[in-house]
Amino acid sequence: MQNERERILTMLENGTISMDEALTLLEAMEKNTTPSSNEKNFQQAEDFNNETQFERENKQSESNNTNGKDPSMDEFFEDIKKDFVTVGDRFMQFMQTAVEKMKDFDFDKPFGGSSTFHHTMVKQADDLEEILIDVDHGSVSIHATDVEEIKAEFIVKSFNGRSEEEAKKEFLDKLIFLKDEGKLRLLSDLKLSQVNVDLFVPKKDYKKISARLLNGHFAIKDLSVDRLYTKTANGKVDVERITFKEAELEAGNGSIRLNDSTGEMLEAETINGRVYVLGELKDVEAKSLNGHVVITTTDAAAQRIDAKTVSGSVEVYVPSDIPLRGEIATNMGRLDLQLKDVNKSTEQEQFLHRSVSFSKELESETAPLHIHAEAKTGSVIVCYTVKHD
Repeated sequence: MQNERERILTMLENGTISMDEALTLLEAMEKNTTPSSNEKNFQQAEDFNNETQFERENKQSESNNTNGKDPSMDEFFEDIKKDFVTVGDRFMQFMQTAVEKMKDFDFDKPFGGSSTFHHTMVKQADDLEEILIDVDHGSVSIHATDVEEIKAEFIVKSFNGRSEEEAKKEFLDKLIFLKDEGKLRLLSDLKLSQVNVDLFVPKKDYKKISARLLNGHFAIKDLSVDRLYTKTANGKVDVERITFKEAELEAGNGSIRLNDSTGEMLEAETINGRVYVLGELKDVEAKSLNGHVVITTTDAAAQRIDAKTVSGSVEVYVPSDIPLRGEIATNMGRLDLQLKDVNKSTEQEQFLHRSVSFSKELESETAPLHIHAEAKTGSVIVCYTVKHD
C-alpha cells in the first residue's frame, strides 16, 4: 500500500494525473485493500527477501496481538494528508519561483540604455460611447473628468538606443489614437518602447470599455459602463468606484482589485495573485490558482457568489438580512461558517474532502443568495458584513 501510495503521489507531482484523479485512486486503494490482499500486493511488488521479512513481521504481529496494534487507518489518512500538503507546498514554491524570476527580469530596461519623453494628445469627445485599448508594453489608467474632451498623456521610454527625436518619430508613426463613429481607439504594438498612458475622458455613461495589455497594469475609476473588459498577461488590475452591468477582469500574473463599485455581473480570474472584490454586486464569480479570494457584497438583492482557489483561502462576506443557500468545501483546510442563524442541512467529512451545506429562510419574497466557496489547500470563511452607522 505504501509503494502504491508513493507511486500515485509521484504521478501527481509529475503532472501525469490531476488532484481529483489522485484522490480517486487513493480512495479506491483504501476501500479495496484487505489484510490478505495487502499481503498479495506487497508480494507482487517486492522481491523474495522483502517477502520473507513481511511474513515474519506479520507472524510477529499476530503473536503479539494483545500487546500492540497495527497502524490505524486514521494514521494512514494523516500520512496521506501530509503527503498532499507537501505536494501543495512544492506547487506554491514552483509558482513563487516563476513569479520571482518574472519580477527579477527588468522589463523597463531589457536592452540597456533608454530615452524618455512626454507627449500629450487631445481630441473632441462628441458622441463618445466606446473605448478600445490595446497596448503591448506599458500601463494604462483611465480617469473621469468634467471637461468635454479626451486627453491622453503619454510617458514613453524607448530602449532601442535611438535619440529622443528618433524615438518620438517612431512612436507617432506607429501609435493609433483616433476617434470615429463614437469609438476611441488607442493601440500600441511597440515592442522596444514602454508606453504608459493616463487617459482622461468625460464622466458619463459608456457602452463598452475594453483594454488588453501584454505587460503592464490597468486602472480605472469613477466611470459608468455597460460592459467592462480587461485582460493583462503580466500586471495588476485595479477598478475603483465603477458602475457596470457586466465586467470581466482577467490577469495572468497579477492581482485583481475591485473596490466600492456597483454591478450586476462580475467575473474575475487570475493565475497568480489575490482577488479582492467589494461592492454592491448581484452576481460574482472569482477564481485564483495561486492566491486568496475575498468577496464582499452589500447588495440586498444579491443572487450568486462563486469563489474558488487552489492554493489560498476564500473569504465571503454577505448581508445579514437576506435568505441564503450555500455550500463551502475544502480538501485540506478549515471550514469556518460564522453565520449563527443558518441551518446546516448537510455536513460531510470524507477522505481528503470536507463540505458543509447551509440555508437560511426569511419571510420575504426575495430569492436566496446562492453561495459556493471552495479552497483546495486553504480555509474557507463565510461571515456577515459589518454595518456602519
